[in-house]
Amino acid sequence: MAGILCAASAFAQIECQVSVNMEQLPGNLVTDQLQNFKSDVENYINGNRWTIDDLGGEKIKCSITIFFTGCTDNSYNAQFFLGSQRPIYVGKNPSTKNTAMLRLFDDQWTFTYIKNQPLIKDETQFDDLTDFLDFYMNIVIGVDYDSYDPLSGTPFFQKALTFCNQAPGAAKGWTLSTSGYSKKGLVEELLSTQYATFREGLYRYHVKGIDLLATRPDDGYRNIIAFIQQTADTKKSINQRSLLMKSFFDTKYLELAEIFKNYQDKNIYQLLSAVDPGHQTSYDEARKN
Repeated sequence: MAGILCAASAFAQIECQVSVNMEQLPGNLVTDQLQNFKSDVENYINGNRWTIDDLGGEKIKCSITIFFTGCTDNSYNAQFFLGSQRPIYVGKNPSTKNTAMLRLFDDQWTFTYIKNQPLIKDETQFDDLTDFLDFYMNIVIGVDYDSYDPLSGTPFFQKALTFCNQAPGAAKGWTLSTSGYSKKGLVEELLSTQYATFREGLYRYHVKGIDLLATRPDDGYRNIIAFIQQTADTKKSINQRSLLMKSFFDTKYLELAEIFKNYQDKNIYQLLSAVDPGHQTSYDEARKN
């Protein structure tokens, strides 16, 4: 990403496609109170500036799907799926191929939405709709930055943590949870020194790995394998229920299975299965094919 740490830009840096599923809500509510919801969320994300850095004209691409599960007056319950990607580079130029960066599912979202009330980006006052979006956009940017420059996503993860900390205790889904997915648990792992080596490895995986496969495949494969081996070592000293590790492999397992189909040493699939047993079936199928 050209000029990632250059002068400030006044333009928005995220291009997000939003889709909504309101099948579980009354039809009159969908056509009346929520008719502008999709466009309001999309405009909020795509119309705001999320970092003062100049991204060289590029925009970080992501997609969001929101499943409404219930409502009371202007309060809504929803499940949230987030995906993001970045281009795979060939030399200094982005190719037409992309690599998935995030795949996250959050089923703990309750927020207030009032028709025709503008969504305002205000980081000083908690809002259960905009702070939720702010949290995830900072995660998207932070992970994207880490893939280009080691640990450069830290300021965005720190900002994401502030949204967790300023949320009222009664706000659904914002407190630390010891079971299942937790926004605060994820961002605390991202900021933990225990995971610093893993985060540094994201640069090796992307810039020194998949970005080199087209032009210097031997170097690309070597660096990707070194990252996987390093990740296997890291997993020995961390919480085996790590949200960060789960998120990474949920995002990357299909790509990893595909990458090594043309690699000579098929023992790499044994390593992948050992470090990511949850997706062993996919690795086994790739090895056989």
